[in-house]
Amino acid sequence: MSRLRKAAPVLRLAWLILLLAGTFAYAKFQGGRVSWTVFYMLLPFVLYGILLFFYPLRDIGFRRELERRELPFGGTLKAEVTLARKIPFPLLYVSAAEELHNGGTAKRSAVLLLLGMRRRKTWQYETAPLRRGEHVLEGLTIEASDFFGWMKKKVFLPGRETVLVLPKILDLRQLPVSAADDRGAAASSAAAVRDPASASGIREYEPGDRMSRIHWPSFARTGSLHTKEFEDRRSQDLLLVLDGRSSGTFEEQVSLAASVLKMSAADRSASGFVSLGPSGAAFPRVEGLDGHHEVLRHLARLQPSAEGAIPYEGRGLLAGAATMTIITGKITPGWTDALLADCAGLRSGILLSVLGPGERPDEQALSAAKKASARGLDVRFVTERDFVAVRREEGRAS
Repeated sequence: MSRLRKAAPVLRLAWLILLLAGTFAYAKFQGGRVSWTVFYMLLPFVLYGILLFFYPLRDIGFRRELERRELPFGGTLKAEVTLARKIPFPLLYVSAAEELHNGGTAKRSAVLLLLGMRRRKTWQYETAPLRRGEHVLEGLTIEASDFFGWMKKKVFLPGRETVLVLPKILDLRQLPVSAADDRGAAASSAAAVRDPASASGIREYEPGDRMSRIHWPSFARTGSLHTKEFEDRRSQDLLLVLDGRSSGTFEEQVSLAASVLKMSAADRSASGFVSLGPSGAAFPRVEGLDGHHEVLRHLARLQPSAEGAIPYEGRGLLAGAATMTIITGKITPGWTDALLADCAGLRSGILLSVLGPGERPDEQALSAAKKASARGLDVRFVTERDFVAVRREEGRAS
């Protein structure tokens, strides 16, 4: 089939030559005004098709300018493409198309151009909202045609570029971590872990700091805003683990993990992160917005796999973690035993089993939950809706 496609322009050229020879022979032997009129009417169209065959489409080059190479979840790709060529051959019908690949899917963006004698042509396009992942633009496919489609030529102009779409970030009601303090192990939010009486010092105010943490006595003395810093008993022990196995709620799991880390970064606390699977990775310490963004980029590229093997760099983190938050899909006793066998220092934590809308845990999942509870994990079967905060109505007139 590929050989036939490559030979198609040559076959079309042979057909045009036969058509021209046939009409000429008809006019020559038949004679008369009508037959010669038919020949002269077809002559410019056939000659254009023959000349188009010899025109090198690779004379055309292109430049693509992307508005952004990193997009939020559901963002659209905006690009400006410029065609340029050296030979001013009249091109009438030119189709320019490029495909945006993401794994096994592709989105095609095509445009029909009337170049004429112009050597340069620019146009813009915008894609539909994109899902999480690394989207690849391989290049531009140019197809030129004559008036009636008798001659068609196609060429692929390589120009590989990638666009990264970050995971969806949820509004969380609370940070789902397990806190171990002198009152015992209990699930709590980040605010509950931090004891307001254990302020360790003050620092200069930064945009985004909560008003409740402003140190008013120093403001009264100096006139400058300062923020209280607290001891965070949880931050050194928290480890977030994301199961990389394929499941029906894998995208929700990635979104939840990204949201937990985002909230941790906004709360100015440190944490560790491990993703399981062949493409998994380990981040011993995720601090601040820069560290969170690095993990976000990893989560954007993370693809589900058949098995959730622990990456080599993450074995030490799992073995030494005292507190852990695990995000997975459906749980089974075998998977739970295999994971907890590598968590020698685990004292407490939360295991979040993300289910689909209306889905309930089966007997295997409940059995696995009992085993995990015996190791100190608080097992919760949740859906995405359980962690999405209700947004207040925006845009009210003041």
